[in-house]
Amino acid sequence: MSEITNETVTAIEATLANVDRALERLRAGTYRQCQVCGREIDEADLIADPLLSHCPEHPELG
Repeated sequence: MSEITNETVTAIEATLANVDRALERLRAGTYRQCQVCGREIDEADLIADPLLSHCPEHPELG
């Protein structure tokens, strides 16, 4: 069995925080809305990355 590193724990915590934010957007009805410009995020992009919070026009946030 391999040891769990601090980096692994940090990565898991970051993923969980992203899931929490996605769930908050889902509850608020803004899940498909870009958090930067307000445009609708394409369904194919959300299928590829369900935690996506911005449209492809903002690659610096990726």
